[in-house]
Amino acid sequence: MTTNDADKKIPLMSDHAPRLSSEQQEILRRWQKKNRLRVSQEVKDTLKIKFDGEVLFDEPMAAHTHIKIGGKADVFLKPKSKEALLFAIKLANDNGIPYHFHGGGSNTLVRDGGIRGFVICVIETLDDITIVERCESHIDILASAGARFSRLIKLCQEEGIADIMSLTGIPGSVGGLVKMNAGIPSREIKDVVRNITIITKEGEQQTLSREHLDFEYRSLKLPRTHFILSVLFRFRDLSSPEDALAIMRQHQEARVSKQPLEFPSLGSVFKNPQPLHRKDIATPAGKLIEEAGLKNIRIGGARISPKHANFIINENEAKASDVLSLISLIKDKVKQISQIELETEIRILGEEACC
Repeated sequence: MTTNDADKKIPLMSDHAPRLSSEQQEILRRWQKKNRLRVSQEVKDTLKIKFDGEVLFDEPMAAHTHIKIGGKADVFLKPKSKEALLFAIKLANDNGIPYHFHGGGSNTLVRDGGIRGFVICVIETLDDITIVERCESHIDILASAGARFSRLIKLCQEEGIADIMSLTGIPGSVGGLVKMNAGIPSREIKDVVRNITIITKEGEQQTLSREHLDFEYRSLKLPRTHFILSVLFRFRDLSSPEDALAIMRQHQEARVSKQPLEFPSLGSVFKNPQPLHRKDIATPAGKLIEEAGLKNIRIGGARISPKHANFIINENEAKASDVLSLISLIKDKVKQISQIELETEIRILGEEACC
């Protein structure tokens, strides 16, 4: 890569996204100030006294996302138990406070204006992983939503479970990976899910078997207010720990060689377009972005990775607005050149900064 390539940028490209005039910004600022739903002091005091877990106010979400970007959450909660989780949900519902569930933040972009209401984070709190059945034909493992997926992968390797090693290196929590049906072209997490246990908005616990789950490419259809409490996996492709380790290392090396793991990022930003016919081979999103001439383009502190064009990296204190401008640019350019409308794979939460 030449020096000129490394500095490739579009100085004025941040103007590609719709910009507000000074007058419009002032109107937006006044509207947000007037209409912002605030968490009352009474609710804050209740959390301080009764909530079993960590309570943080005005917490920067940049500290809780892989890309290290994000404005402040009004209230950031880490429950220590299922009962604490239910308490937070009920408190939010009783007081008309919006809430979001948060895992490892590996595919989440929080806008610069932050998140109103509660952010309920379970990563490394509700994180049990237990082998519940082992026989010659299969192994069943029950994993709580907050368990890091890397822990599940490690346990599977130790048990000689080969059929999930291809997902090695995908970051995030068990609940998050199931919610987005994470995977690679040849394998998805849905392939090994036996059932999930959820908590509804009303606080009811339900177990849904695989045949009653509506999985799609990079998605599990569930209401936003439903929380995945745990997942029961069934693994059938059993081998030896040594064979599983060899497959794990193979996929680890492939990720290191192809992905910009040395930078904070969102992982794959766009879903790969699906072919119209099964026999057709679709062009991956990264290749479409590269063919549009956008690889290595920079806006502000965010850059389209020169290593993998479907990754946007936080190169130098990027803002969410920088990333969103790149996303908008990519969509427009790919549509213009390839007549394909790319769909984002990431979660985008929060509100714009008011000025």
